[in-house]
Amino acid sequence: MLVPVVAELSQANPDDTFVVMALKPLADLFHGLPNVRYHEVDHEVEHGHGLLGLYRQIRSYQPTQVFDLQDDRRTRVLRLLLWLNKVPVSTIYAGRREHVALIRAGYEQSSPLKPEAERYADTFKAGRMMLTDDEWLVPVNLTGAEKVEQVFGKKESRWIGIAPFAKHQSNMLPYRTMKEVIGYYAQQPDTRVFLFGAGHIEAEMLRQWASLWENVESVTDQLALDGELELMRQIDGLLCMDSANQHLATLVGCNTLSIWCGTHPYMGFAAQSKTNQTLSLPVSCRPCTVHGTEICVYRNFACKALTVDMITERFDAVINTK
Repeated sequence: MLVPVVAELSQANPDDTFVVMALKPLADLFHGLPNVRYHEVDHEVEHGHGLLGLYRQIRSYQPTQVFDLQDDRRTRVLRLLLWLNKVPVSTIYAGRREHVALIRAGYEQSSPLKPEAERYADTFKAGRMMLTDDEWLVPVNLTGAEKVEQVFGKKESRWIGIAPFAKHQSNMLPYRTMKEVIGYYAQQPDTRVFLFGAGHIEAEMLRQWASLWENVESVTDQLALDGELELMRQIDGLLCMDSANQHLATLVGCNTLSIWCGTHPYMGFAAQSKTNQTLSLPVSCRPCTVHGTEICVYRNFACKALTVDMITERFDAVINTK
């Protein structure tokens, strides 16, 4: 969600240098932005340790301004240290109370909240930074594109992607449902299905599913992030849950259908792109969570009752728009 905003910031301020600091190896997302550096933070910071070391890393760049786009207990400590050293910091308004109010009222009695990307943009504007309004896509990464061709060959038929998992149970459909959806597309003529996922358990499940059909392949462990992005650029559509994959796909202009179960696009975390469509059931208890949960207070996860026919009908329409 941050990448398009940083791209606007980069293009509007070409004489400035921007350092993005985050926990994961995501440098390939900023490919094509010459004045943007990516700094992968040590994972011990995720649990609140090593903050003094991270502060020293920030100071090593001699920043003239810092933007806190997280506003949690870790970044509050960093803000204090920076303030003591007279480094100006602009902090995001995360709207946490608005999120809680939306959960309590339900989406039927609520209006959509401000998209997260707009919250990022507002934070930069508060720091008197210029932004453009140009739509931006990650430029083609030749190294990643070559890797895709080496592993999967040239595209000669319809290619579709399916990312059946999410971080939390509330955000993804039952395994049986997704297996049937994969099987449906595996039986379509002149179609190759690519399965996206991460994590050891997910990777093993995707490999098992891929072994059931000759034209289904698991992308896991075969491509780095630059290759996955280039594969997403080539496929005719991606079916995914409310997960990072919807954002990755829209960064390269891929038509996407994201499925929302316990969460809801009204929270502001949907990919802000014309290429992203959403699918969900009109269950009144939604949303029950901001980012995701492992439990359902009604113990039935009624929000997951989408049928294979509902999913394939909508996804077919997405694929055919390319």
